[in-house]
Amino acid sequence: MYINTRLARTVLILLSTTALINAFSVSQTQSPVGHASALPLSRLQSHPSSIIANPSRSASTLLIPTEYENQHYTNAVATGERIRRAAMFSLTIASIIRSYYSKFLELSLQKALPFNHITEEEEEQTWNEQHAYGADTLSKTIMSMQGFYVKAAQIISSRPDSIPQEYADALSVFTDDNDPLSVEVIKEVIEEELLVQRGEKFDDVFEEFDEVPLGSASVAQVHHAVLTKKYGGGEVAVKVQRPSIEDKLMGDVANLKRIAKLFRELSVDLPVDYYAVFTELEEQLNDEFDFEVEAASMERMHNILTTDENGAKRESPIVTPRSIPALVSKRVLVMDYLKGVPLSRASDEMKRKGIAPDGVEAKLFARKLLNSLTTAFGWSILES
Repeated sequence: MYINTRLARTVLILLSTTALINAFSVSQTQSPVGHASALPLSRLQSHPSSIIANPSRSASTLLIPTEYENQHYTNAVATGERIRRAAMFSLTIASIIRSYYSKFLELSLQKALPFNHITEEEEEQTWNEQHAYGADTLSKTIMSMQGFYVKAAQIISSRPDSIPQEYADALSVFTDDNDPLSVEVIKEVIEEELLVQRGEKFDDVFEEFDEVPLGSASVAQVHHAVLTKKYGGGEVAVKVQRPSIEDKLMGDVANLKRIAKLFRELSVDLPVDYYAVFTELEEQLNDEFDFEVEAASMERMHNILTTDENGAKRESPIVTPRSIPALVSKRVLVMDYLKGVPLSRASDEMKRKGIAPDGVEAKLFARKLLNSLTTAFGWSILES
């Protein structure tokens, strides 16, 4: 039980440090106007109200954003708002940490009193309730903050072996059920990012479009849809980037880099070179915001899995979705829709079908899955 308590406090302190870093480095935050990576060149050229100094250059030459872009993609978090976010997050975390120390003192006092013994079961129940309180408070705060805090929650929840189960359960919601956007906003992004420059309307492309998302994560939201006959009429998954998320999330990471660089220059003894860590994270996140890059990666992976090093066709060990080439932009990605169950819910699905998680069928499934993933990984690394 001591281990779980220590792990919970460690998670909270790390996240609190992130918030404090944001607060101390806000003075160096870029102005949101004309943010270099926020606007794709193809979108700028399609709007006469956008002024481009040199069309051959990147979107960083933007001087005046369109009304749509200004509303949805150039409203980065202002300095004052970033301070408020960081302060709010830090105060919340401090409150949770304080509740842990209070609970520890309360239990220590109960153990010290000769007439008020507490059993191990009662102590465990007390800590479980404390974890539940802390996890619920943290989850609600992150839900309201969004940005890098959501990404951090996703990373933490992916390691349920390292944190109390209450935190893993509470933070897992940010993997695919994170504060869904309204379908009206989603449709507007699709129309402006994908259809306006093509001279098409929403109904020209989509025969059906589910209003309830399949999933909603930190960077994007995904909806199930059916294409019109003009585009093949098949079922697809439509991935739409959240408005303003690039500025918000990358701004948080940039601040982390600044303070980590300061620690490096001051020769502060840290267990990890955090500047290198955040620099790598920044590079990886940049690709997450460009769905054209993601579509190219999907196609490259498909070719690796279905074609050997000699160019001969082979059967892929796994099924991967492919993008619809005519329906891809920087912020909208339309791809094949594959029915299935997330691995994180495989155990629940087995129980629903009457399959014992530790039974023969489950073990065969696990063995086949491991073999398929290992083969796919090997091909992608050794033959790419």
